[in-house]
Parts: sequence; structure tokens; C-alpha cells
Amino acid sequence: MRGVWLVAILLMLNPPMHAGGPAFVAGATYFDPTVKGMPLTWPQSVISYFTDQGDLSPTLLGPNADAFVASAFGMWNSVPTAAILMMQSGHLAEDVNGANFSVLSGVIAGPPDITPSATGSAVGVVYDEDGSVTDALLGTGASNSPIAQRTPRWGAWTTSMSARSFNMR
Repeated sequence: MRGVWLVAILLMLNPPMHAGGPAFVAGATYFDPTVKGMPLTWPQSVISYFTDQGDLSPTLLGPNADAFVASAFGMWNSVPTAAILMMQSGHLAEDVNGANFSVLSGVIAGPPDITPSATGSAVGVVYDEDGSVTDALLGTGASNSPIAQRTPRWGAWTTSMSARSFNMR
């Protein structure tokens, strides 16, 4: 009888587990109003990305940075259960940097191929060699944080850009 009570108590103390759900759902802005609240999915199985024309760092120049990104995406592409394939389809029209990128009062001003209205280069990979793009997105000094000073790595998706581009620092 003691075992039955123990099992009953354990079952009451352990609430049921639930999956986390989708990472992003459609909102009222930028989406067809009929899909508001629906999970965001990629419409095709191939995702084309476009890389920055600049360098990632003084030691990782543009072509090597492109190979670095392709290698990282290649690891995901080789997962047998992956439903998408990442493929480099070219370069952005420019080197995205502090001279042509800014955020003022929450409004992003930058090259047209990395802004939310860009449709020809839906995923842009920005190489932020000097940290100016990171500072513009996340605040002055963000590129000097201990996390940003590690070796070249993936940065965060910039949700303020409608997940169109991501930054590497």
C-alpha cells in the first residue's frame, strides 16, 4: 500500500511536460492577416543565403569567411533528418559596415538588400569586422563584450531586421 501512495504522490508532484512550440509565429506586421498566430515556416526546402563583400576579421578575409559559413551550414545540411538545405547564392551588393548601417530610434537604415523589404536576398550574412554593425544593433560597446571578442562565430539573428540577416562578429 505504501508503494501505491508513493507512486501517487510522485505523479502529483510531476506536472505533465509540454513541447515548447514554434520559435516564431506570424504577427500583424509584415504578414497576411489571415496567418496571424500561425507558426513561421520556410516556403521551400532550399534556403539561399548571400554573404557580405567585406572581411570577417583581419585574419579571416572575405573568401575564407565565405568558406567558414559554407562549412558551418554544411554541417547542418548533412543532418539526415534536416528538411532544409542552405546554399550560398551570391554576395550582397556591398560591404555592410558602420558607414552604411545605423539604427536610429529603433529604425534600421542600411543597404536595401539586408532590410526587411529585401526579397531577392532573403538571408544575408553580414561580416562585422570592426564591430560597428553589432554596436548599432545592440548598443555602443556591445562588440567589446567578452562574448563578442571570442573567435569568429555565429552572431544572433537580428529580429529587428525581421530575421532577414544575421551578423557575424
